[in-house]
Amino acid sequence: MKIDPIRYEMFVHRLLNIAEEGRIALQKVCASPIVVQGGECMSSFYEADGTTVLSASGHLRFSAGCEDAVKKIIEYYSVNPGIHDGDQFYMNDPYIASTHVYDQMVVKPIFAEGQLIAWTASMTHTADNGGTLRGGATEIFHEGVRSCGIKLMENNEIRSDVFRNLVEQCRDPEYVGLDLKSRIASNNVCARGFLQLVEKYGLEFVRGACKKLNEDSERMARARLASLPDGTWRSRIYTTATSISTSKVRVIRIACKMTKRGDSIVFDYDGTSEQNDDATNSTYVGSWGQLFVALTSQLFWNIPWNGGMVKPAKLLIPEGTVLNCRYPAACGGASGIGGFLTAAASACIAKMLFAAGLPEDVNASWYGGGSGSGGFNTGGPGFMYGGTNQHNLPVGQGIYDMHASGFGAAPYRDGVSTGGHMNNPTVGISDIENIEMQYPFMYLSRNHMRDSGGFGKFRGGQGLQRIILVRGTKDLTVNYSPYHGIPGGWGLFGGYAAGIGGDKFRVDPTDLQEKFAESRYPVDLISAGEWGEVIAPDLAALKRLPVPEGSLIIDPVMVGSGYGDPIERESSMVLNDVTDGVVSKGFAFKIYGVAISDDGKDVDAGQTDSRRDAIRQQRLKQSTAVNSGQKVRTLTGAQPVLRIHECLEVVRAEGNLRVACTKCRCDLGPAAGNYKDATLYRVIDKDALTELPPPLGRKSIGGYVEYCCPGCATLLDVETYAPTLEGNAVNPVWDIEIDADFLRRAANTKLAFAAE
Repeated sequence: MKIDPIRYEMFVHRLLNIAEEGRIALQKVCASPIVVQGGECMSSFYEADGTTVLSASGHLRFSAGCEDAVKKIIEYYSVNPGIHDGDQFYMNDPYIASTHVYDQMVVKPIFAEGQLIAWTASMTHTADNGGTLRGGATEIFHEGVRSCGIKLMENNEIRSDVFRNLVEQCRDPEYVGLDLKSRIASNNVCARGFLQLVEKYGLEFVRGACKKLNEDSERMARARLASLPDGTWRSRIYTTATSISTSKVRVIRIACKMTKRGDSIVFDYDGTSEQNDDATNSTYVGSWGQLFVALTSQLFWNIPWNGGMVKPAKLLIPEGTVLNCRYPAACGGASGIGGFLTAAASACIAKMLFAAGLPEDVNASWYGGGSGSGGFNTGGPGFMYGGTNQHNLPVGQGIYDMHASGFGAAPYRDGVSTGGHMNNPTVGISDIENIEMQYPFMYLSRNHMRDSGGFGKFRGGQGLQRIILVRGTKDLTVNYSPYHGIPGGWGLFGGYAAGIGGDKFRVDPTDLQEKFAESRYPVDLISAGEWGEVIAPDLAALKRLPVPEGSLIIDPVMVGSGYGDPIERESSMVLNDVTDGVVSKGFAFKIYGVAISDDGKDVDAGQTDSRRDAIRQQRLKQSTAVNSGQKVRTLTGAQPVLRIHECLEVVRAEGNLRVACTKCRCDLGPAAGNYKDATLYRVIDKDALTELPPPLGRKSIGGYVEYCCPGCATLLDVETYAPTLEGNAVNPVWDIEIDADFLRRAANTKLAFAAE
């Protein structure tokens, strides 16, 4: 059938609006704060075989999960108990279709003229699923109700037996029941709208249009890839977990190698650490959902998000790793560890897009320092609370202020402070008043944290810091892990992954009421420890931390990472940061090399020039050559071929393709090799740099490695350093490897153009 292009565009536009209507309906009915205020939900449409047609703009990883669910429902239940008009199926098995058991979906078949013509699905995060409270699971069986598909709706009516059995396994059946009904409501809205389109355009047209939408997305995705440089990009990110079996800190490596050839792309996570004995794991299908986040939000943002869009992409993860755990491993922490998969893929994508000359599509990491996914120091109290609130009702929820994380910087601007979360383009955070009504908390502060954004020529966006007073409860607990101290996220081209970072901790205050009477209360992480005793147990076996009434919870969240060498930041921008309270005068001088006058109104240009020159000299004197045999030399008469980095480009010189510093033309080796082999490096102690170690005299177990140009000392890259896992030897990541044939073609094109 020939599809009329005008009617087709009208159909696609209306279909997206219907999906959004379903998502809004879901939020109107749902009880979970993370959904109602945080927007962690998704409504989508699928073809009759389960292939995604179109997703709404909610939580991106949910779209892929629902496709898996629909396909498994078809596989498992087409014959018995059968799939009929008026049915809806519930599923939350992370080994089949979701990220963890708390990500739950309901899928609905859509029938017309007696035929199954499509599906609609909705998915939300429901924090209470029965089982142990977060922090104690070692097997999937500990994590509550897990369904590989069960018929929740039949003949357009809720099956009471199924509904009651699901909700009565949980601590708060009424809230869980509303969450279930919200997904049903969303599906009803979406199915009704879809059938209206069938009535308007005809069944044959709708089927053809859905197929065309997938075909168009695949064509557009392949065309997008074909327009980008061929090559291999690599990233390496670290986090930690506490081993339940050994009671010791375990450093986790997430390694990604992204290879792009022609119109296809492969993400290979070989080298990623083995799975954990706690819940810090992700299944393969959960990890695919996390890759979907990077693809939709960064690489294919302007292409309809569906099954066709992802066909050019392939995901390889060795079984038995933290990103592809073996059954029956617990995976309640999948969204956290999966965030590192997204971040690692994003690092590679960003560098590929830069080499393609697309600076407006380039961002540094959204997973910089702070608590939650992509945490800076990985330790302290979590955000999943249990017990009862001030109304003596169960508390089985989390506080998701990490949705207000900072955005990464770009080649032309700073990151956005508290801008959102990469997982969800429509994300939000709860109003403080709503939190205080539902939880035994009173917020003393929720504001931006000074010096938190990733250091760089363009700095990362600030994250939140919050201080919460516990009140009206006697049995509150929160998940807990000892302090480990290792940076998360990644910066771009000399930018730091985060600023000063920060840990969560609990404080038992003294004389708080007297201080309140004087209108005194803590407002930032730095001074919060002065208000009482910091409680930071070092018991690795401790799964839940008691949070007594009257105690304070101190909690920074994620920040955006930096872009470029910090000492190249315009001094006027640093002055504005100091004036606005974004950067302290101390870090303006220490990190950015900018001297601010005593009154804070002006830049001392002379001191600034001296300080920045001193920083460059320190880099040269304190650094070691990666390759001791490498000689520093300047390339003359070099002809630019391809800009691959903020300060690096491939050039033709002396009849060969070399990598050169754009600032001083220092030779950084053959284009077929790792430019870092020709750089200088120095190891940076994180605690000395940030002046903010973990609480109570602990030390961070990770740090940074700076790589700089041996000619002009420009900072080229900053890697995370994890000696407890990798040993003391520095092993530079070969992050940019442009395909040799692509470079030859680019060089010949440049030469031909120059000759003309």
